[in-house]
Amino acid sequence: MNQITTSGIICLRDDLGLEYRVAEITYTEKADGSFSYVFTPNYSVIDLLSPPEFQGIPGLDLDLRKPQYIRENMTPVFISERSPGENRENLWELLEEVGMKYLNRLEWLIRTTTRYSGDRMYVKRLTDEDLKHCVTIHDPGIYERAVMICERILKIICYGNDVRTDGFSIDDSNRKAFYSLLIPLYRNEKFYSKQRRVMGISDSVAAGKYRGRKRIQIEDTKAFEVFRGFRSGRITESEALKILNVSRATFYRRLKEFSREI
Repeated sequence: MNQITTSGIICLRDDLGLEYRVAEITYTEKADGSFSYVFTPNYSVIDLLSPPEFQGIPGLDLDLRKPQYIRENMTPVFISERSPGENRENLWELLEEVGMKYLNRLEWLIRTTTRYSGDRMYVKRLTDEDLKHCVTIHDPGIYERAVMICERILKIICYGNDVRTDGFSIDDSNRKAFYSLLIPLYRNEKFYSKQRRVMGISDSVAAGKYRGRKRIQIEDTKAFEVFRGFRSGRITESEALKILNVSRATFYRRLKEFSREI
């Protein structure tokens, strides 16, 4: 039987900018109209988070620690509270904005730049790059600052991947222990770096030397093509970022600016 399958990753970004891969979510719709949502929580990452930053996935009792949560022929709370329903008055306008011709609520969540205000979670498309894997970190040498090494390791373990170095390994069995050790060090360094930057800007302003950061330039023609491809699903988020050579925040900011012209 023919069916449509859409797969995404539920992510959360904390106040330090670290991205956590909370769970995978898959939507399957069959030709007879029946459908299902399957949530696969990433408990080793979920255990790193605590309120108010993370208060669970709405509609799922994560305390049960189920390998999967399945919802047959019903739209789960996580989806219903952050995506348009069939009876939404401006539904077709919302679908057109993201290059869709029919309602697939998970696909809409993946494509939209709108962020739900109730929590910090959002959904990205699941790609091969997002499948769990082990990252090997070689000896960084004396020229790489400790904070940079700390940041590299935290990004890997927060996203749920494993780490291998010459001296130690990090996986699900010790992920939380390393996180608990590294996160306060990283947070303190970020705080002091911010303080030093603010003081430096204040001194520059006082001396009349500070002009602010220049806006990142993106070629309009290339941007239009990438945004169209992203909206239609032909280009993934990671591919778009590589093509335009911009950060995720800059990408979505420019996408919003160009939205009326796409």
